[in-house]
Amino acid sequence: MQVDLIETLEDLQALKGNWDRIYEIDPEAHCFLSSTWISSWFASRTLPWFVLAAREEADGAYVAFLPIQIGTGLDRGKGFYNIVAMGGSYFAPYTGILCDPAHADASAAAFAEHIRSFHWRSLHLDGIDRSSERIMHFLEHFPSEDFTGDRVRHPARIQNATDRVDPEIHLHVTLPADFESFLSEKLRPRVRRNVRLGLRKLDGSTALRVTHGGNGTAEEDLVRLLSLWEKQWGQRNPGHARYILDNARSVLPDSLRDGDLFLPILWQDETPIAAAAILLDRPRKSLMCFLSARDLTIRDLSPGLILHAHTIRWAIENDFRIYDLGAGNYAHKYAFGSVSRRIEHYRIDTRTGWNLGERLDPHCLSLVLARVKDLHAAGDTTDAEIGCRQILAAEPAHREAGALYRDIAASRSLWQKIWSDDAPAGDQGSAARVQAETQCRAAIAENPGDFDAIHRLSVLLLLRGEAREAEAEIRRALELRPDSAAAHCVYGNILASTQHFEAAVIRYDRAITLEPDYAIAHNNKGNALRHLGRPDEALASYDEAIAIRPDYKQAIANRAALFDDEPDVLPPLSHVPRLPPNV
Repeated sequence: MQVDLIETLEDLQALKGNWDRIYEIDPEAHCFLSSTWISSWFASRTLPWFVLAAREEADGAYVAFLPIQIGTGLDRGKGFYNIVAMGGSYFAPYTGILCDPAHADASAAAFAEHIRSFHWRSLHLDGIDRSSERIMHFLEHFPSEDFTGDRVRHPARIQNATDRVDPEIHLHVTLPADFESFLSEKLRPRVRRNVRLGLRKLDGSTALRVTHGGNGTAEEDLVRLLSLWEKQWGQRNPGHARYILDNARSVLPDSLRDGDLFLPILWQDETPIAAAAILLDRPRKSLMCFLSARDLTIRDLSPGLILHAHTIRWAIENDFRIYDLGAGNYAHKYAFGSVSRRIEHYRIDTRTGWNLGERLDPHCLSLVLARVKDLHAAGDTTDAEIGCRQILAAEPAHREAGALYRDIAASRSLWQKIWSDDAPAGDQGSAARVQAETQCRAAIAENPGDFDAIHRLSVLLLLRGEAREAEAEIRRALELRPDSAAAHCVYGNILASTQHFEAAVIRYDRAITLEPDYAIAHNNKGNALRHLGRPDEALASYDEAIAIRPDYKQAIANRAALFDDEPDVLPPLSHVPRLPPNV
């Protein structure tokens, strides 16, 4: 089976007729695999995305589609890696493969083979219906000798002291042919009574009414829904709420335009008190409550119950047979006679822990470059340099990555020249430090949050004997990165230089706590302890430094001189800041 890569919106939209034909005949299709939803989702993405399209013959129609997107992650000190995720993740509650059922097994195998041609470390399959045989067949094509994989569980959300909501449980109601049958067959007596009462209030009141987003008000009604949703849910997790709202504003207008979005809004006088975004899947006669919200200040009636009841009545009248209440086993969803099913999430990882092919996927180089620039601007030259090397390994002629790498390498070369054992002395050494200080100050002027430049400037000031100025700079550095062992060590050096040895030991201990194998901190702590007249503790510190770095000449010399006749002479401190490794 031939698999083609669709990677532009124009090409994707040109396949709408082919896509919609497969969508109508696929029993596993759902609204989040519709041509409208996938096109809208990818149009809003900044991540590289693709649709794998399978056909039996080079000039034949496509029989299967798999939307995917490629993201990046970063292991500090090791480099970037790639993640392949399903199209629609992590906004759509369902994802999957769209295909002609007659070609399900062949297309799943072809898609698995094609995905292995990308460079990635982790494959995320989220929102998978556990009953999908084609996904199980797809997973079989990632052999255990090369990959590890299993389902992953999303943690339960705690609503209150007694209510834990499982986000992997999804509920739906099978709707009968008429509303009275729904009331009598699906609802318990108390719920049935409340639904009848709520609908009588709605039908017989001028104060209560429901609108459906018609007569040119649909866009305004969508805004009303999202505003109501933000008021109800936004404070619980502001970051997640922004993600939901941003994506809803990007994707839902297209569903509205194509007639795939039903927007019931319950009004009390002129105030919206409940609203929902209901996605319509006409080929399967189903509708899904994608987002819903209500005014929590309303106490004299049940806005959510009334709106759901009205929606179900409308759905039955319009020949829909499934009402999907979405993710989460919230107690109120069971009131409508719902049944549950579990949606699952799988992770497939390479056994090596590296991308397939041991390089970045070429489709994401611009995304990695943007992150590298951010790292460099923040003073993280180590990870920025690693990222540049990875980009250049994938594309040796990459101009921006090459230029940035040369800048970082030149700066590193200067610092290695300053701190090496055979660093130039006299005017030549002084000139190198002046050049380094100029670089640091220029970097800080351009970006006051450049930790690396501030950190190194503090060292240069200390070496010049300006301890007070050095302390001010290292304080600034630690405000940016309080967990930097190197910065705590430098602060200890500054305190030791001004005879504050007890305080210096505290800083060295903090550095060692953060990084137990920090040989320089152990050595310098030994120096401070020696000056405080605590030779046994100093000896232990030197021994620890030498155990970590057996060739650490300064620590070896300090240990040998520990019981010399001049105890008031403090051994020299190691001032060397951390430099990017040669990776």
